[in-house]
Amino acid sequence: MNIICVDDEKPALDNFRFTVMDFPEIEDLQLFQRGNDAIAWSKEHHVDAAFLDLEMQEMHGLLLARELKKIVPDLCIIFVTAFAQYALQAFGVEAIGYVLKPYTRQEIRKELTKVAKFCPLPVKRIKIQTIPGFTVFVDGVRMIWGRSKVEELFAFFVDRGGEGVTTGEAISCLWPERTADGNTQSLYRMTYKRMLDSLKEKGIEDIISSDGRKRYLLTQQVECDLYRILEGDREAIKNYGGEYMRQYSWAETRNAQLSNIKSIK
Repeated sequence: MNIICVDDEKPALDNFRFTVMDFPEIEDLQLFQRGNDAIAWSKEHHVDAAFLDLEMQEMHGLLLARELKKIVPDLCIIFVTAFAQYALQAFGVEAIGYVLKPYTRQEIRKELTKVAKFCPLPVKRIKIQTIPGFTVFVDGVRMIWGRSKVEELFAFFVDRGGEGVTTGEAISCLWPERTADGNTQSLYRMTYKRMLDSLKEKGIEDIISSDGRKRYLLTQQVECDLYRILEGDREAIKNYGGEYMRQYSWAETRNAQLSNIKSIK
């Protein structure tokens, strides 16, 4: 879904960006400090939902909501405010909800769940199953990797998610019996290239990114049971039966974390 957030205080916008940065359902996020800029954007681009601050100097959030609704009548409005008394006014402009500052990830996700009822979530091409074992499907077809270490390396990227993977970390987990010398680093580079080639064959190589020091799986582009559990999805937690990526011994650390999550839910 395509989301805009409007707040005349930049730290508030930065906080919103940080809060939702790994939410897979958000395809595009635009942040605005001025209501008029949000209005101009909405005239030229598709917008599904707007998170609006109420107390803004240039344009009050209620007025901005009315103007946005003129452009996008089915736009989902969620007010973000420090003042609970605005709740009734919010529903006066057909807002679907509001969150109080300071909000939590869970509160924002709750509002996005409401939005999803009006804006169905996009179907992800890539579905990753980690419980009880590791399997990847692309467009409904199981991914065949050819070499077990190539598949294991991708599994390691899935496990690390947004934390990223360094060469040293990959070697220590996939080849624990080897020292990280030149030969082992060459082995890792070859395995990594084969992994990218496998992804490229499916047209999904862009799900791997790099900042120079670490390489990352772009988690927002995949559907994965692990990430749903970490986000608190009750159904995903219920489906966890005590095994996680059972093929790999290095996955036990994460498995212990998942066991702990299940025990407290």
